[in-house]
Amino acid sequence: MKTFGKGSSAAWETEELFAENRDGLVRYLRHHLDDASAAEDLAQECFVRFFQARTRDEEISQARAWLFRVAHNLVIDYGRKKRPDLLDDDAWRKLMERTANGAIEQLEARTEVSHLPWHRLTELELECLRLRSEGLKFREVGQVLGISISTVASYVARAVKKLQGTETGDREAPKHGRTAAPR
Repeated sequence: MKTFGKGSSAAWETEELFAENRDGLVRYLRHHLDDASAAEDLAQECFVRFFQARTRDEEISQARAWLFRVAHNLVIDYGRKKRPDLLDDDAWRKLMERTANGAIEQLEARTEVSHLPWHRLTELELECLRLRSEGLKFREVGQVLGISISTVASYVARAVKKLQGTETGDREAPKHGRTAAPR
C-alpha cells in the first residue's frame, strides 16, 4: 500500500502510479464501457485527477483504491451523460459476446468458465469480483464501492458460491409448510 503525502513530487507519484496501475484500470473500465477509447480516456482522466489532487497537496493514503474509486465514479457519470443506444438483434448479440468474453478473459479455463452462471450474480457481486480480479484487497474494494469490508467479503463469497452452483439465489420453501413474507 503506497501512501502519498505532502512533500512528494506530484509528477513522480503520478508516473509511478500510472506504471503500476494503468493496465488494470483500463481493463476495469473496459468491463463497464463498450467503447475502448472511452475507457482509455477515463483512465487518463483518473491519472490527471490524481496529479491535480497531489499538486494541491491532498494526502492520499491508498492511491490504488483512490484511483479505482475515481474510475468507478467516472463510469457512473459517463453512464448518466451518454444517451442510450437502441440495439438491433445483431448489435445485441455482439454486445453479449463482448461482455461474456471480457468477464472471463482473466481465467485460464475458458471453456469451463464460459458455462458459469454469470447471470445469477447481482451487480455488486460482479463488481466485487471484477475489482478483486484486478488485485484490489477487500478493504480497497470497499473503499471503491463505498461499502464495508465485511460486505465485500460477503458479496465475494456469495458470488463464488453462485458460480460453483452451491447457491442458486432462490430460497427454498421452509420444511414446516409455512412461507415467510417477502422482504
